[in-house]
Amino acid sequence: DVLNVLGVYPGDPGPPGGDCAVHVAAVGTGFSHLKVGDAALGHGLAALASLSKSDARLMAAITDSLSFEQACTLPTTWCTVHMSLLAARPAAGHYVLLHAGAGGVGLTSQEYCHFIGNRAMANVGRPYKHFYLHKMGLAGRTLSSRDGSAFALGASKLLGSGRLRFSLNSLSADFIACTFALLRQDGRLCEIGKRAVWSYERHEAACCNHFTMIALDSTIDQTPWW
Repeated sequence: DVLNVLGVYPGDPGPPGGDCAVHVAAVGTGFSHLKVGDAALGHGLAALASLSKSDARLMAAITDSLSFEQACTLPTTWCTVHMSLLAARPAAGHYVLLHAGAGGVGLTSQEYCHFIGNRAMANVGRPYKHFYLHKMGLAGRTLSSRDGSAFALGASKLLGSGRLRFSLNSLSADFIACTFALLRQDGRLCEIGKRAVWSYERHEAACCNHFTMIALDSTIDQTPWW
């Protein structure tokens, strides 16, 4: 939404608003998992408006265990991380690198990787973000997201003789090239950035590991049943 209102989102993102937590006002035929009056979360068209429409396959009922404020933070972050991990399929014990680790996707991916049993590290900027991730269990495993050289040196030191199996990236410039250099041959970088990202052609010319662009908005348009 921020890139959208600034006019720098590639392509036509449509009206602002995507993630939503709502009360269902009407339901089309052929769907039994929602009924009028249900509280639900998911993806809606122009969800910042008072009334929004959505494909019912993109919505799910919620219980009182989640507030609306909590629920509307979940759809894009968790779906993006899930798509990335399905593409990379890291296993327990594998090294993984999470760029922008204090953001929504970064925090979600840490929870997911902890559940899988990955050996995660993350980069962040300000000191309080490092402190926050240390309290979340990444003490001694946070890196700089401000200085590409410091990041490369710190990551190499943490890995030692090891290599990354998976990285979830949203940064640009030197961070992409450094991350590819840290990946093992069967490793995969999943790119969720929208600006100054590598193309598949550039990756193929420069690297021998794997690269996947993750675009939840395109996936929703093409395969809403996913």
